[in-house]
Amino acid sequence: VDVALPLGYAQTWISTFHSFCERILRNEASQIGLNPDFKLLTEAESVLLLKQNIYNLKLDYFRPRGNPEKFLDGLVSHFSRLQDEDITPKQYLAFAQKISKSSDTKDEKFDSKQVFELAKAYIEYQEIKEKNSFMDFADLISNTLELFRKRPNILKNYKDKFKHILVDEFQDTNIAQYELIKLLSPPAKNTSLTITGDDSQSVYKFRGAAVSNILNFIDDYSSAKMIVLDQNYRSQ
Repeated sequence: VDVALPLGYAQTWISTFHSFCERILRNEASQIGLNPDFKLLTEAESVLLLKQNIYNLKLDYFRPRGNPEKFLDGLVSHFSRLQDEDITPKQYLAFAQKISKSSDTKDEKFDSKQVFELAKAYIEYQEIKEKNSFMDFADLISNTLELFRKRPNILKNYKDKFKHILVDEFQDTNIAQYELIKLLSPPAKNTSLTITGDDSQSVYKFRGAAVSNILNFIDDYSSAKMIVLDQNYRSQ
């Protein structure tokens, strides 16, 4: 990218998705009622935050008496995966209420009760972070999506700013990250968007990467030109 650009061109953003969103939120988070001076939590700090607030989450099944901290790691991973798939706390609660109404058997009612408990904990966990001006890595993407969706004028500013967008290792993006790309570079508009990726080597599926992104890209951006790289330079 540096070689391709005119000499002295210094306004290019080259970053990960998370650092890109953090940079935006440091400037714009107040537009959606969040503190731009937020502290970014590591995964270990997120688990510790849940531990400190475990009795505020109104947990039953997921806080067993004999080992109340048993599911904390799993809860953090679950909430993060929901954000990776662009599922908000309100959407998850609506889903929990829907399956609760349709549950008939004893097992179905037990399962729906667990989902409902998770949905309420998801809401409470987000409220705890907001109250304390904390964000985790998944929040960086989801809060930027919220910002762009609620503040179209701010989205327009960034769409005008980024005339050309290049996304590398596209097969490792998750659903929320792809939604961010589509907001900044809408499929229906004439845009300069380039992605590179290999649908046979998605290595971050365990982190929420959605290989469907690269498979659906041509359908979403029907005018895109596909260039197949079939010569291996790396191993020569």
